[in-house]
Amino acid sequence: MSSAAAFPNRAMLEPFVLRRDTDKSFPDETKAPIRASGTTFWDAPFRFAFTFAKPPHISHLYAHLPGFPGPKKERPLAMLATHRHLALFRVGTEMSGPLNGLVQDFFIYSATNNPDCPLKALPPCTEPGMDYSRTDGRLPRRRRSSPKEGAPARRLLMTKSMGLLCRGEEEFAVAELQLYKFRLSKVYADIYLFIESGGPEPGKWNSMRVPILLSDNPYDTWQLCSWQTDAVIPVDRWLCWIDYCRGILFCDVFRKPAPTVSFLRFPLDKFPGTYDRSRACSWLYRGVSAIYAGRALKFIDVARHDDIGYGALKPGAGFTITCYTLTLGSTVWNTEILGSKVWKEDCTLTSDELWSDGGFPDYLPHEVLMLPQVDIDRPHVVHFLVSEYRYAMKKMWLVTIDMSSRAVRDYWQYTNGREDIGTEAEELTDERSSCPRPFLVCEFPKYFR
Repeated sequence: MSSAAAFPNRAMLEPFVLRRDTDKSFPDETKAPIRASGTTFWDAPFRFAFTFAKPPHISHLYAHLPGFPGPKKERPLAMLATHRHLALFRVGTEMSGPLNGLVQDFFIYSATNNPDCPLKALPPCTEPGMDYSRTDGRLPRRRRSSPKEGAPARRLLMTKSMGLLCRGEEEFAVAELQLYKFRLSKVYADIYLFIESGGPEPGKWNSMRVPILLSDNPYDTWQLCSWQTDAVIPVDRWLCWIDYCRGILFCDVFRKPAPTVSFLRFPLDKFPGTYDRSRACSWLYRGVSAIYAGRALKFIDVARHDDIGYGALKPGAGFTITCYTLTLGSTVWNTEILGSKVWKEDCTLTSDELWSDGGFPDYLPHEVLMLPQVDIDRPHVVHFLVSEYRYAMKKMWLVTIDMSSRAVRDYWQYTNGREDIGTEAEELTDERSSCPRPFLVCEFPKYFR
């Protein structure tokens, strides 16, 4: 691979998959040298390829899915999570006939020295569902199917609540976590867990319901009763499920005999008092990143002054960026240790300071900064997305800010608005204009070296 030396240590990957179903439109090896292919359990072949760029430039994932329904009907391939040298993919579609309904397969991609690295297909999850009929607090699992009832059915997993965690070179875990609320007085974590140990025995799925460790704050249970997962990220030995309105669930997935789950709030002045999050759009303006090899977390909060969700700032309104750091310990957490975990406020920066003294270019829109992403190698540096709001097809820029010097370090145009109409970029610009989403940070490009 002559181009391997050009791969960055880390990449900010566009979550929207660029579908190219003809051989002519699918990028060749000179543009996208990292490629993989596979076949689903329903015998549908597919392939994908990456193009990598050094942040703040954005990397892209291309998919070749000629046998699947058209892209306007569904999006069959998605990259769900990455950790170190691995990435988790989902391939799914709607089927008729014997397989009537939604079907899905999961694949693990490993960054090795082989550019045509094979995919590892995960076995289907056939774990039974949890028992929600009990009212005595014991809440056991449902019984398994008996042999007379036939083969157990494949369980559909909620991809938004799935994460991937590596331990060493060969061992990894894939997990889905959902919360079960018992009479608004107790909350449990329902976990579907696949562990591959790297030994001679193949990995397998398991499921369990575990209690959640809370601090002594009496309102923690209410926060979990209103939980909605916005992101899942790997941090040291944990997989972390994040609700950007509330806090983080730390799940020690490799813990024996069963995973443990702990809840830690964000350092927010105000928490939502209802389930309704339709106007908050907190996932647009907050971000959590693991830094210092997972020994700490960085939390970025962009607070609008106009109390609007997604959209242009009100005339005269601005925003404030606040950065926090949380140091993580290696000991097993208990209520006392959990209560001692404190977010440290590192710095703040207002929009007025940024626009007047921070070197913010005048020709960029003076709008709220979105989708904060910490530069893992330089935790004081944060990448943001800023958008214009005049048209349906929006122009957008990536802006890099050094929070220690409170100044813009770099900026780069990401979409070109209406000028992208009729070009290869039109599909991406249209998607990003209507549905901005966080970029997927991955470090597996460096393993190609």
